Amino acid sequence: MTMQLRHLALSCVLLAACHRPSELQGIYVNQDGSGTVFPCNDSKHAVLVPDSTLAALYRTTVNAPNQPAYADLRGISTRSGSIYSGRPYFLVQQIIELRPRAGECPDVAHSISSMLQDSVGR
Repeated sequence: MTMQLRHLALSCVLLAACHRPSELQGIYVNQDGSGTVFPCNDSKHAVLVPDSTLAALYRTTVNAPNQPAYADLRGISTRSGSIYSGRPYFLVQQIIELRPRAGECPDVAHSISSMLQDSVGR
């Protein structure tokens, strides 16, 4: 494990000890090993979800790569980087539900499309 991953893991453990769990419902996609949730209640923002168990379950749940899935997760919401900036991410403590999308979170469709287009253009 690299030093950065060890530092991130330690930071996550310390943050988890100080924060109360919350729930995050949204549309989950996993692209190139990077999991992202687009929350149903805030479709303009993407939340990084670095969880290997969720990623593995996602691969067995969807029929095609990059297919959106509905996720209901319990864990810790936080930000990477400084407290003033940084990317939001979510530390999963429990996967309540993960299933193929069936019309949930209709406002999220545009957010997912733009994210997938950005990565294809790279």
